[in-house]
Amino acid sequence: MTAPLIQIALIILSGFVSQWTAWKLHIPAIVFLLIFGFILGPVTNLVQPELLMGDLLKPAISAAVAIILFEGSLHLKLRDIREVQPTILRIILLGAPLGWLLISSAAHYVAGLTWPVAMTLGGILIVTGPTVITPMLRHARVKQRVGSVLKWEGIINDPVGVIVAVLVYEYFHFSHSAGLEGTVFYAKLATVLVGLSAISYIFGRFSALILERGWVPEYLKAPFLLANVLTIFTICDVLLHESGLIAVTIYGMTLANNHVSSIEEIKRFKETITLLLIAGVFIILTAGLDPSLLNQIDKGGILFVLLVIFLIRPVTVFLSSIGANFSFKERLIVGWIAPRGVVCAAISGVMGLLLIEAGYEDGEKILPLAFGIVLFTVVLHGLTFKPLARLLGLTSTVSNGVIIVGAQDWTIQLAETLRDRDVPVLMIDTNWHRLKPARQAKIPVYYGEILSEETELNLDIASYGTLLAATDNTAYNSFVCNTLAKQMGRENVFQVSYQEERGPEHKKMPNTMRGRLFVDAETNYYDWWHKYRNSWRFKTTRVSTTVDEDEVAGLSGERLKVGVINKNNVLAFVSPEIEPIAKDGEQVLFFEKVDLERKAEEKLQSRNEAQKNGAPKD
Repeated sequence: MTAPLIQIALIILSGFVSQWTAWKLHIPAIVFLLIFGFILGPVTNLVQPELLMGDLLKPAISAAVAIILFEGSLHLKLRDIREVQPTILRIILLGAPLGWLLISSAAHYVAGLTWPVAMTLGGILIVTGPTVITPMLRHARVKQRVGSVLKWEGIINDPVGVIVAVLVYEYFHFSHSAGLEGTVFYAKLATVLVGLSAISYIFGRFSALILERGWVPEYLKAPFLLANVLTIFTICDVLLHESGLIAVTIYGMTLANNHVSSIEEIKRFKETITLLLIAGVFIILTAGLDPSLLNQIDKGGILFVLLVIFLIRPVTVFLSSIGANFSFKERLIVGWIAPRGVVCAAISGVMGLLLIEAGYEDGEKILPLAFGIVLFTVVLHGLTFKPLARLLGLTSTVSNGVIIVGAQDWTIQLAETLRDRDVPVLMIDTNWHRLKPARQAKIPVYYGEILSEETELNLDIASYGTLLAATDNTAYNSFVCNTLAKQMGRENVFQVSYQEERGPEHKKMPNTMRGRLFVDAETNYYDWWHKYRNSWRFKTTRVSTTVDEDEVAGLSGERLKVGVINKNNVLAFVSPEIEPIAKDGEQVLFFEKVDLERKAEEKLQSRNEAQKNGAPKD
C-alpha cells in the first residue's frame, strides 16, 4: 500500500494538473479528473480511498458536498431569479419534475432498478453541474439567452436535485424500516423539514448580522462561515439523516439574499476551497470505484444511459418550453447540452451507500450509472457544444472584443479605429451625455455601471476578451480591473496611468490591486487627453514582407505604439510588462500626431474625385 502522505500528495497534485490542463485546452476539468482517478485507483492502485480514510470516507465526502452546495447557493439570489426570462423559469420549474419522472421511469423499466433506487437516481440526475457548464459557456460563447438558460438551470438544479434525492431516500428508508404510512411519514417529514429550514434561516440571518456588525474581523469571516456550514450540516444530519445538505443550501441562500457587504470576498475564498474539494472528491470517488461494478452494467444500463442523454433530456426541454418564446434551434441546443458534474458523482456515491445500508442491494448500481452519464455528457457535450452552436447560428457575434470603460474624446476615436478594423468594441459609461458622441459614431454603447448586478444580468461580459479602464479616476479604474480580472484574466485588463505613477512608491496603487498599465507608465490620463487635443490620433499600419515593424515605428517621438491587431482581428495592447510584435499581414495600432488640415483637404479631394467618376453626392 502506498504511504498515506504520498496518496494525499498525489490526489492534490492530480487535482491541480487536471484543472490547469482543462483551462489550457478549454475542456471541462472533470474529464481529466476522471482519467487521473482511474489511473491512480483501478489501474495502478496508488490511491486506495477505503484504506486511506477508513470510516472517515463517507462523512468526509458528505461534508465536502455540503461545502460545494453552500458555495453554489451563495449565487442563488431571489431577485436575480425573478428577473430572468420566463422561458428560463419554465424550463427550470417544469423541466426538473418532468425530467425526474422520466429518468426514474427509465431507470426502473429499462435499467431494472427497484423504484426506491430508480427514483433516488432520478433526483440525482436532475443536477446539471454549474462547475461543468460555466467553462463550457465561456469557451463556446453562445448567445446570451441560451447561456442564461443553461447557467441558471445548473445553479438552481444543483441543490434541487440533491433535495429530491434526499427526500426520496428518507421516504423509502423510514417507511421501509419503521413501517410508516405515507400520510404519517409526510406529516412527520414536513414537521422536521420546516424545523430544519427555520434553523438554517435563523442561523443565516444571525450570521449576516454578526458579519455586518463587525463582530468578526475580516480575516476570520471566511473561516467563521466554514465552521458554521459544518456545524449546521452536522446538527441537521443528526436530526434527519442526510438533511444537512438541504440545510446548508438554505443557509447559503439566506446569506446571499441579506446583502452582506463582504460576501464577494467570502465567495472567492469559498470558490478556491470548492475547486480543491471538487478535484479531491472526484478523484477519490473514481479511485475507489470497483472495476467489477462497471462490468455489472448490462445492456439495460447502457440503454438507460443512452436514453437519458439522447431522448429524455431533449423531450424534457421541448415539453417544458411549449408556449415559451424559444426558437426551435434554441430548444435543440439546450435539449442537447446537460453535462452532469461533481455534485452528481459525489451525491451518487453517498446515496448509493445509504441505500445499500437500508436494504436495497441494487443501490450499488447508482454510482457506476451516474459515472457513466457524467463521463458521456461531459465528453460529448464538451466537444460538440461550440461546433453545434456555430452550426445553428447561436454563437455570440462578439468573439474576442474590447470593452472600453470611460467615454472620452480620445477613447471614442480609439473605439472608432478598432471598429473600422473589424475589432468588436463596446463603450461603457455611467454618463448618458458622455456617450452621445459614441452613439452618433455608431459605436456599440452600454449606459450603466459595469460592476453592478444589473450589468451582470444584462451584459454578456464573457464575450469580450480585453478591457481598458480609461476614466479620470485611478482608484475606480483599479477597482474595475481588479474585479473583472478574475473573469477575464489579469493579463487582459488594462488601465491608463495617472500622475502618481511618476511619483514615489508610497503614492502608487499596488500592482496586486490594479490591471496592467495601458502602453506605459509615463503616458498618463491627461497626457492622452492633451495629445488628442493637439492633433494626435489612433491609426493602423499593416506589416508586410517589405515593411517590417521597425520601419513602421518610424518617428518614435511623434508616435506611440498602442497594440497589434492579428489576422483574426484580435487586439493585443502594449503594456510595460509585454510588447506584442506584429507579424506579416498583421496591423500595428499607433497613436501619432497628424496634420488634421492636410487630412481634411485629402479627404475633400478624394470625395471630389469620386464624384467626378460618377459617385453620388453625400
